[in-house]
Amino acid sequence: MSTKILLLAFRTSQRKFFQKLQKRSTKENLFEIVSTKSILFPSISALREIHKVDLEPAIEFAVKEFYAKTDINIPEVVLKFFFTLLSIYNYMRYYKILRKGYQTVLLWNGGKFRQRIAIEIAQKLFNTQVCFYENGFLPNRIVFDKRGINFDNSVPRDQAFYESYTSTIELPRTIIQRRGKREEKFQVLKDPLPSQYIFVPFQVDYDTQIITHSQWVHTMRELFTLIESIAKQTSWNFVLKEHPSSGKNYPDLHDRTKNIQSIQFANGYTTQELIEKSSAVITVNSTVGIEALLFHKKVITLGNAFYNINNISLRASSEEELLELIKNLDSKSIDFALVDKFLQYLYDDYLIPDNSDIYDTFIQRLTHDL
Repeated sequence: MSTKILLLAFRTSQRKFFQKLQKRSTKENLFEIVSTKSILFPSISALREIHKVDLEPAIEFAVKEFYAKTDINIPEVVLKFFFTLLSIYNYMRYYKILRKGYQTVLLWNGGKFRQRIAIEIAQKLFNTQVCFYENGFLPNRIVFDKRGINFDNSVPRDQAFYESYTSTIELPRTIIQRRGKREEKFQVLKDPLPSQYIFVPFQVDYDTQIITHSQWVHTMRELFTLIESIAKQTSWNFVLKEHPSSGKNYPDLHDRTKNIQSIQFANGYTTQELIEKSSAVITVNSTVGIEALLFHKKVITLGNAFYNINNISLRASSEEELLELIKNLDSKSIDFALVDKFLQYLYDDYLIPDNSDIYDTFIQRLTHDL
């Protein structure tokens, strides 16, 4: 076939981005844009090869995401049966387009239910390279990666790599504030902050970062309970903020803080304010961890994060480890010169600038191996 790269859109916003990308290409038939919504009728012949793919990870993710999003008490066996049928249907739909034999597929994120199915088909059945893109974790930057997103990305994890890395680029000192789904939660009075505190940003319970890459803290209520326990055992204050993109509310947790003097929510403050005034940041694996490094804060991660690198961040795999880190926080050292090199690599080499050249850069990286 003449078209080599499939731009697979699961949402309208992705299709619009792909259309702009296609317009910038100087090569005819280099790209084909397909919206998954347009693939209505499945390929019956796809069932002959269904034994070659593993749909179970996608099904398991869908079940966990459903519970994390809705809190509806449907028996797991019923839910799993439903998503098994849906995964087979989607497999037959996506097979219909992927069987055309593209060399490369570009898609958003890659960690969600439907995306996992498309990736499984592309890689297992047609040996198609899959490329990923997503919002960048530094201001005005976009992720493009041929391996994966977040913990699965291709960012080097070797401390020695950054020790030998050099760059003169100036790092940003202002982070971009995320718009909230429920703005009223963040338009509240600013209660005074403690003189010293550890900032704990919430994440989205149903995001891939929590469902896939968090092994021992599975929800924000579990995170709150963890901090509640730690607060009783240390003299530190803890300031929490809900995630602007989350559709969940936590009135019960706000009520619990009324009886705990050392824990408070501070939704009225910007994330940058809370980072800059903090002594350290505890996060499962949030982008806020990267942003905190920009301001030379000690960052403790609780889940799988690609910035879990020696002398760049600290890691706790249990409540006991977290308690030990917090009790000895002042003695824990971070090499902030190394942190800056790590951030410069991300900002200058790994991430793509979100400017007028973004589409040309995408085309260059997509076609590099063609």
